[in-house]
Amino acid sequence: MELNSLLILLEAAEYLERRDREAEHGYASVLPYSSDFSRKKTKASPISRKTQNNRSSHNELEKHRRAKLRLYLEQLKKLVPLGPDSTRHTTLSLLKRAKMHIKKLEEQDKKALNVKEQLQREHRYLKRRLEQLSVSGSVERIRTDSMGSTISTDSEQG
Repeated sequence: MELNSLLILLEAAEYLERRDREAEHGYASVLPYSSDFSRKKTKASPISRKTQNNRSSHNELEKHRRAKLRLYLEQLKKLVPLGPDSTRHTTLSLLKRAKMHIKKLEEQDKKALNVKEQLQREHRYLKRRLEQLSVSGSVERIRTDSMGSTISTDSEQG
């Protein structure tokens, strides 16, 4: 009988130590299973187990949420140029740098679109000019020699 009581006390002490250790890390503790504990049932037991299960599942969900957040921040850190000034950044500083980087990329995109539109206008102008020259070339051809000067010839001579 004494040995049984000692075993129960040891299990309870282990449980309390584990609960304190896990509480420091935010984990939920589970009561140790023992046949002696299962014999003593009270009315509050199912409610406390349900609460403990809810707390445990909530803690697990929170742990997964934080892990995902850390993963996304690490991915963001790889995408955003942080600069050589420091190796460790806070989440706030990382998000601010990401915001500045996005604005910089948007400005570059806007400039590139302006250049593209300008080149398209120039292309259309040069295309029209080429058509005009080819139409007028049926009457008179314009030839460029190696020095860059133009020599006009009649279409009949060419």
